[in-house]
Amino acid sequence: MLIEFRISNYKSIREEQVFSLVASSDKKNCIENVLDRDLPGMKGLQFLKGAALYGANASGKSTLVQGLQFMSHYVASCAVGMKPDSPTGRKPFKLDNFSSSEPTAFEVTFVAEEVRYQYGFSLNDTEILEEYLIAYPKGSAQKWFQRGGEGVKEWPTSSYFKGHVGLQEKTRKNALFLSVGAVWNHPQLTPVYEWFTGQLRFLGLSYEHLLTPNFTLERIAKSEKYKHWVWKLMQSADLGLRGVVREDLVTPVAQFKENHPEMADQIPDGAEEIKEIRSLLFEHKVGDGKFFIEHEEESAGTRRFFAMVGFWLHILANGYTVFVDEIDTSLHPILVREILKMLFSNKYNPKGAQVVFTTHNPTMLDHNLIRRDQVWFTEKDQEGATHLYPLIDYSPRQGEALAKGYLAGRYGAIPFIEGGLRFED
Repeated sequence: MLIEFRISNYKSIREEQVFSLVASSDKKNCIENVLDRDLPGMKGLQFLKGAALYGANASGKSTLVQGLQFMSHYVASCAVGMKPDSPTGRKPFKLDNFSSSEPTAFEVTFVAEEVRYQYGFSLNDTEILEEYLIAYPKGSAQKWFQRGGEGVKEWPTSSYFKGHVGLQEKTRKNALFLSVGAVWNHPQLTPVYEWFTGQLRFLGLSYEHLLTPNFTLERIAKSEKYKHWVWKLMQSADLGLRGVVREDLVTPVAQFKENHPEMADQIPDGAEEIKEIRSLLFEHKVGDGKFFIEHEEESAGTRRFFAMVGFWLHILANGYTVFVDEIDTSLHPILVREILKMLFSNKYNPKGAQVVFTTHNPTMLDHNLIRRDQVWFTEKDQEGATHLYPLIDYSPRQGEALAKGYLAGRYGAIPFIEGGLRFED
């Protein structure tokens, strides 16, 4: 479960921005949208099952998501996927004369295996400058380690942190101590590492080439129960679908490499043949007749929903924390609303999955669907720097017409196009 994310000096984000999934004290509106977790040291607090990020184009919504994704990817790959002299790949703010020489910093507070952690690091183009991990197993802070930072010349560790001897020497200047520790199966660092690599997920719905039907098809093939869930969802979505027919082509590895040389490095070691989809037909029932339409001939919305269904069910089944870019791409607003209602419900989301999504759709600013503390905005200042702020900063009234207020510019975060679009002086 994600509690808070802090980020600074990354792409359009210059000063530190803070995103929080701690719920407000509102106990009346959309009560199923919150999680009750009895965490030591956080008694009485509730946490949100998700949030919406609104803002004009190029205001920084996706940048926030990409920043957390960069952090997650760095944790997952720096210990084994980078050479000692590889650059870090960080992308600092570039619209001034000094940020490129300043550190980029990330910090997350989250829960893994019922323990709250606070983990962060900062880096420049070539090395890690600071890294630290604080655990709260009993409510009070236990600083397990700190590497670098102001006034820190060595890597002090505490009596709460065991079995780290030798790991510091194995940690390159461009690698994270957390990642190195997990590679060497350190028992205290592994759960933290696995939260980044397993529980935290990202789904870019704006990238059509990433959304293929394969994920959903694989789940259908492996589980009759999963297949039943998929088709119940497809039928209830009023898309007219009643089934799918898949014909596979089995190709020897040598022939597959010849046909698809660009995919040769993706073939699993020891594989003798590759299974490819020869054809994929969707079954429609009209009256007493059955009719079949090829996947490529279906509407973009139908193809997208079928591809997404597998991800949504996977998210709910495992209680993941997921960041979704442009959740409403090619989907009707009513269908998106129903997806969110399912994700926020206790019935379909018993494991406490969280979904944070970017959108431009004002119809979702409905107090019957989303709480006021679940709405966040991004806006750029005159220097091109992104600022992130929550709707509750404006103290909207209970039941206030949020969509109307947003479109009227009451909360900012909308395009300001003085004089309208034009291509002549």
